[in-house]
Order: sequence, then C-alpha cells, then structure tokens
Amino acid sequence: MDVQRKSIQNLTDSLDEKREELSALYRQFGERLLQESANPEGTGALSPDRVDTWRNLRESRDADTRAILEIKSTLSRQQELGQFRKELEKNLAEIESSYNEQLRKAGKAFYEQYTEKDSEFFSATYEKASVEGAAILQLEQKQEDLRKELEASGFLGKMVAQFKMASLASAVRQRRDKVMGILEDGARTLADNGILERKFESGELDEQFAGIMNALRETRQRRMDLLQRERDLSEDISSMKDTLELYKASVNHQRRLDELQAQIRETDKRIDTLTVLSAREYCDKFLDEDGRSVLGSNRAGNGFSDMGMYSRQLEQVSGLRQEVAVIRKNIEVLEASLRIESLDRNI
Repeated sequence: MDVQRKSIQNLTDSLDEKREELSALYRQFGERLLQESANPEGTGALSPDRVDTWRNLRESRDADTRAILEIKSTLSRQQELGQFRKELEKNLAEIESSYNEQLRKAGKAFYEQYTEKDSEFFSATYEKASVEGAAILQLEQKQEDLRKELEASGFLGKMVAQFKMASLASAVRQRRDKVMGILEDGARTLADNGILERKFESGELDEQFAGIMNALRETRQRRMDLLQRERDLSEDISSMKDTLELYKASVNHQRRLDELQAQIRETDKRIDTLTVLSAREYCDKFLDEDGRSVLGSNRAGNGFSDMGMYSRQLEQVSGLRQEVAVIRKNIEVLEASLRIESLDRNI
C-alpha cells in the first residue's frame, strides 16, 4: 500500500509538470493565434471580438506602463528642478545684494551732483534724502555735545552719557540706512527707466560714474539672465505638476504607482487567461480532452498534416494531452486499487 501511495505521489508530481508544460504551450500558441488574427493579412483563426478584447487589454497595459514610466521620470525631473531652483535662488539673492549695493552707490553719486534740471525724475528722492541727512547732522551734533559732556562728567554722569551715546549711535545708523534705502530706490527708478544710462552716454554724469555704470551693466545683465532662468524653471516645474495631475499622481505619488502596478498585474492575469483560453478552444476544434482527433481517423484524411497551418502546434498539444490523460488514468487505477484493498481489510 505504501508503494502504491508513493507511486500516486510520483504520478501526481508528473501530472502537475505535464499540465504546466501544456499551459506554457497554450500561452505560446495562444499568443501567436491572437497576433496573427489581429493582423489584417493574418489567418483570422480567432473571432474579431476575442481579438478586440486582447488588443484592448494590451493597450491598457501599455498605457499603464507608460504612465508609470512618465510618473517616475517626472518625479526624478522634479527633484532635479528643485535642486536647480535652490541654487538659482542662492545666486539670485547674491546678485540682488550686489545690484542693490551698486544702486546705492549710483544713487549717492547722483545725489551729490544733483541740479535743478534733474528735478523731473529725482526731486522726490533728493528731498527725502536731504530731510534724513539733516536729521543725521542733528544727531551727530548731539553726539558731539555728549562727548564733551562725557569728558566733564563724574562716574554716574558718564554712565548716563554713555547710554545716551549708544542710543544716538543706533539712531544715526538707522537714519543712514534709511538714506541709502531712499537713494537705492531713486537710482532703481533711474536705471529701470533708462535715464541713468542715457545721461551717462550723453556725458552728463561725471567720471565717478564710469566704474559704477560698468558694474551696474554687468550685474544688471546677470540679474536679467537669472530672472529669465527663474521664469523658465517655474514653467518647467508647472509643467511637471501638470503631468502628475494628468496621471492622478499629484497628491500621493507612491499610492498612484502602486495602483498602476496592481492594474498591470490584474491585466496580465486577464491576458494570460485569454491567451490560454484562445489556444485551448482552438485545439478543442480538432482534439478531444485526451488528445485524440475529433475529425476521424488518419486514413480518412484527418491527420495532423490535414489540420491547417497550425498542425505542428496541434500535434504538440495532442501529445501532451495524451500524456496527461495516461497519467491521470494511472492515478485513478491506483486510487481505485487502494480503495478496494481498504474495503477488503474491513470485511
């Protein structure tokens, strides 16, 4: 009995192997049937509906695969653009700082040589800066008075005077920064409107502007280049966002990728099932479950060579079906023998 059970197990393993071999053959044959039936000049062995279903599944899979590749490519590109933006912002901050400093110098130089003929475009700046300048002079005079007071004061008086000196020094710094801000804004207006460039080219500005203008031109050009790059980069980043939204991956990239991969796995299963089914059904037109021809005997002109262009595949399927049938019947015989022996022991 143990020998029989061992034989059944061995035969079962063989049966599984042969069935897997047969399934692999169905897949290969079914793929060929579908491809050639989809070809307008092909055999047309399968129905148009079957071919359309297969084609739609393949197109769906291709679309999902493209979506995954596009999302991954977009995310990678988006990360690169993020790094570019950080570097660009750093460069812009540096160039802006340099440009603002050069504008202060230009504003100060223009202020120093201001005349009535410049009033149309610089009078407001000149007046504001002059008011602040006057306030600075008053503060500086107070500082001078406090220094004299400090020299003549006692210990407590010096402490009070030093506190006032520190307060005045802070006020002077703030006023000077305000003046430079006013001059910077005024010079920016002159530069943006082309007035500064025009006056320099016409020789209306003195020689100290030569170095200032050269630096301004160079920095302004670099600044314009960086700003253009920033606009281009923003457009690219916006395009990346649009792409992710198109593929429904703008909120949770990984979840969307997981969904698409799950869809591909499901589609692959359906394609595999359809492929095997197409081959099996085609073979069933010529062969029974045990691999025998359903058309009649070979002598009646019903051999494999008479089964059309797929005769070789049909012959292979026939052989495997016959092997599977033989193994299955051998298993059934052994299992029946075991049941009989079991009944005999119980009598």
